[in-house]
Amino acid sequence: MSYRDLGFFAVIVQLFFALASALASESPEIIDLIPQELHLVTSLSGDTDTRVERFSNQILAREPEVYQHLWHFDSAKVKAFVAKVPEYISGIRKLHALFEQQEPTILGRFCQAFPEFAPGKVKIYLMLSLFQFDAKIPSEHPDSLLIGLDGLARFHGTDAPLAVILSHEFFHLYHFQVNPLPKNPDDLPLYRLLWQEGLAVYASQQLNSGASLADVLLDPRLATNGPTSVRAEAKRLLLCLDSREDITAAHFLAKSENGEVPGRIGYLIGYDIAARLAQKRSLSALARLRDPGLRFALHREVYRLAYGTATSP
Repeated sequence: MSYRDLGFFAVIVQLFFALASALASESPEIIDLIPQELHLVTSLSGDTDTRVERFSNQILAREPEVYQHLWHFDSAKVKAFVAKVPEYISGIRKLHALFEQQEPTILGRFCQAFPEFAPGKVKIYLMLSLFQFDAKIPSEHPDSLLIGLDGLARFHGTDAPLAVILSHEFFHLYHFQVNPLPKNPDDLPLYRLLWQEGLAVYASQQLNSGASLADVLLDPRLATNGPTSVRAEAKRLLLCLDSREDITAAHFLAKSENGEVPGRIGYLIGYDIAARLAQKRSLSALARLRDPGLRFALHREVYRLAYGTATSP
């Protein structure tokens, strides 16, 4: 090989590593706590109090960034979790493997749809949520995605639709990048919370061809029974669009298995509104909607759902 060939080869190698470095910088940082957490969970022994103490000391206390800073866990749940988690160990392991296999493809498809998304600014935590959630983005840390693999296993089984769930959460991350939350995100009015969730549900459907409404809502009961409640719930929503009360938000956005109105009815109302607005605007444009235009559009569309017309009295 000549010196010229060696020089050309060196340039190619440099370009390759530069490209690899650039691609790596555009990938999320994944903090995978599952191997060490499962190792500890499977080695717990002794009575319940002993196991709870060891779990608290070796996981909750040793990962303050996650369990105290990003997510304020409820210590009262630890005892129930330690007793219940052995039933879900195999499911957690299976979902962990599925995440490793599927996440790059799901993320790649998302980035093709939303090229302005900056995944390199995102952190993804694979963790145990003590059965408190499957996936969530802390409002005070909108660049961090917490994935509770125990929650996924318990709420959705080992065949959890990762493509739908991750698409939904990636859209939240993207939404918060292009339309940042206010300085006090916990003080958002109800209509903003409902819009964020409804738009993410609609986006996950668009990104997963063939996904049904039940698939993207992750709730067959809500998809089947929810539409008959939309008109009455829209009328109720009109009276509290600007509410900042947790109990009001919970009525529309929290899970409920026993009430007459299916839980998370606000997700369905938000989805209906997003689907209608998407007839004339792209998802990228919808993600950038701000007040006062956003509030005006939400009020108009909720009124339409409540009374069948966009004209307020």
